[in-house]
Amino acid sequence: MRACFFDTWAYIALANRRDAGHEIALDVDRFLAEEGWIAVTSDWVLDETVTQLHLLAGAKVVTQFLDDLDAQLKARQLMLLNVSTPRFDAAIKLFRKLAPKVPRLSLTDCTTFALMGELEVRWAFTADKHFYSAGPRVGPLVSLIDGAFTFRAPTH
Repeated sequence: MRACFFDTWAYIALANRRDAGHEIALDVDRFLAEEGWIAVTSDWVLDETVTQLHLLAGAKVVTQFLDDLDAQLKARQLMLLNVSTPRFDAAIKLFRKLAPKVPRLSLTDCTTFALMGELEVRWAFTADKHFYSAGPRVGPLVSLIDGAFTFRAPTH
C-alpha cells in the first residue's frame, strides 16, 4: 500500500490560505493525488487540526475543512484511523522514550508514530520537525530550510 500519513501541519497549511506553508502544501497534496497515494490520518490528528484551525483561522475556515473532510471520507479518499486502547498504549510507550530527548513533543505525534509503525507507513505529509525523532523509517515530506519550505517526493 502506498500510503502517506496526513499530519496536522498539512491540514492547517492546506485549509488556511494565510499559512506560510499553504502553497507548498497544495503542491504536495496535488502530487500525492496524481501519483495515487492513499491519504491516512487519525481521529487525534483531526481533533488537533480542528482545534488549531479554529484558533488560527476562525469558524468559517474550520467549517469548510470539516465539509471537505466529510466529502473525502464519503468518497473513500481518506483512511481515518481510530486511536484505540492498544494504539494509545503504544503511543504512551513512545512518548516516555522520546520525551526526555525531544522538547515540546506532543502525545498526538506519538499516536501518529505508533500508527505509522503499525501500518508500515513511511511517509508523513508534514513539516513538523518532531517527525525526524520518530526514527529512520519515518520521513516527513516537507522541510523548512533557511526559511523556505522544500518538498521531498516520497519513494515507494
